[in-house]
Amino acid sequence: MDNKREKILKIINNPLVQSILYSRFLDYHQWSILTFVKKCANQVKLGEKIIDLGAGELRYKKYFSHAQYVSQDLGVGDKQWNFNSIDIRSSIYEIPVQDQSFDYILCTQVLEHLEFPEKAFHEFRRILKSGGKAFVTVPLGQGEHQIPYDYYRYTQYVLRGLGERNGLRLINIVPQGGIFMNLEYMLWQSFTIFIPFKNNILIRYIIFALLLPFKFISGLFFSFFDLFDIKKHYTNNYSCIYEKT
Repeated sequence: MDNKREKILKIINNPLVQSILYSRFLDYHQWSILTFVKKCANQVKLGEKIIDLGAGELRYKKYFSHAQYVSQDLGVGDKQWNFNSIDIRSSIYEIPVQDQSFDYILCTQVLEHLEFPEKAFHEFRRILKSGGKAFVTVPLGQGEHQIPYDYYRYTQYVLRGLGERNGLRLINIVPQGGIFMNLEYMLWQSFTIFIPFKNNILIRYIIFALLLPFKFISGLFFSFFDLFDIKKHYTNNYSCIYEKT
């Protein structure tokens, strides 16, 4: 793993720095996912078992310190990621654990990278205990990423059907922002496309830091207008909670 990237990630993963960078008006996308994960962590009781599917670099592990946390990942996707701390290196379609092993599943921003999501939901049901829950976030409005491992975007109707066909009842689904938050997200994604020296992680973060005041202002602006989007059919992500029936 690149030492420069490791040092920068250590700074970014500092709780104080994260509370600033991943705040509502600086990064609504990350803030909304993180807020959902924290709420889910509060549902998990002491000692209960949860598996984080597609866990990557274990960014959510610290929120489940009170639980029996297990991470799983195939170990492909983002070439810069370090998968050395993953507990179970496997396909999400065939996880080497016994039936009904877990009380909860966490699966954030993973389903879009699965060529066969139906098979994944079948596996969700197999490894969940009776009455167990799956906490899931998926994109509707994002661009292609982790190419070529990027296959789908999900509407609420597909998400409901995936659950129903595999014995998982969708008990909660919430759009993470509406059309204006999606516009704001796309606006700042253009930064990653057109930024000079974008392959230099240090320069990229320095430029990003200089733009933070403008990003905060745009976050306030778009958040205000997003209040008027009631239906939120142009959301960036959906957060979902499924229950095994």
